[in-house]
Amino acid sequence: MRKLKILLVDDHKMIRDGIRSMLESQEDTYKFIIDEAEDGEQGVTKAKAHPDIIIMDYQLPNISGAEAAAKILVNDPQAKILALSNYNEYMYIDKMIKTGVKGFILKNIAPEELLKAIETIVNGGSYYSNEVTTKLVTFDNNSPDNVKSAAIREKIESLLSHREIEVLKYIVNACTNDEIGEKLSISRRTAETHKQNILKKLNIKNTAMLMKYAMPMFAPASIDTK
Repeated sequence: MRKLKILLVDDHKMIRDGIRSMLESQEDTYKFIIDEAEDGEQGVTKAKAHPDIIIMDYQLPNISGAEAAAKILVNDPQAKILALSNYNEYMYIDKMIKTGVKGFILKNIAPEELLKAIETIVNGGSYYSNEVTTKLVTFDNNSPDNVKSAAIREKIESLLSHREIEVLKYIVNACTNDEIGEKLSISRRTAETHKQNILKKLNIKNTAMLMKYAMPMFAPASIDTK
C-alpha cells in the first residue's frame, strides 16, 4: 500500500476532520499520513516537511491561501498544492491559479472525487472540479478584455507542432503525464518534455495557467480521456 503524506491547511477543525474522514474512507490503495495546519503561516512552516500534496483553503486567517501558496512555492517550486474553497467565485480561483497551484476543488466534493484529484496531482497532472472549470470558461468567454477562442486557436496552431497540440488537448482534460503517454504511445518523459516545450512556446508560467488559457479551444470532456 502506497503511503501519501498530506498537509491539510484550513482554519476550521470541522473541515479538517471531515477531509481526514473522507480520506480514511478511501484507504483501499493508499495509507494517508495526515498533518494539519490551522492558518496560512503555520501551513508555510509545515510545508517545509515536503508533503506529497498540500490541500489548502483559500480563506485563511493572517495570510490568505494565495499568499501562503506563493510562499510555499518560493521555498519549494515542486510543491503540489490543491486549493479548496466554499466558493466558486472567479476571483478566488484566479488568484490561486496565478500562484501556481495544481488544482482547485470545492468543499462539497465527494470522497471519490477528492481521491481522484489527489491522485491526478500527485502523478503530475492538474485537477479542477466541474464547477470550477465552468466558472473559468464562462468568465473568460464573457470578458471583453480576454483573448477570444479564435485568437487563441490561431496562436496555438501557429506555434505548436501537431504532436504538441495533441498533448495540449489531454493536458486541458487534466490527464497526467502517464495517461498522456499511454494515449499517444509515448513515454512519460516524452510527454513531460512536450508539456515543457508547450509552456515555453506559449510563454505560460505553469500547467494550471496553461489549462485556463487553452480551455476556450479545448473544452474539458471534448475528447475521450478514459
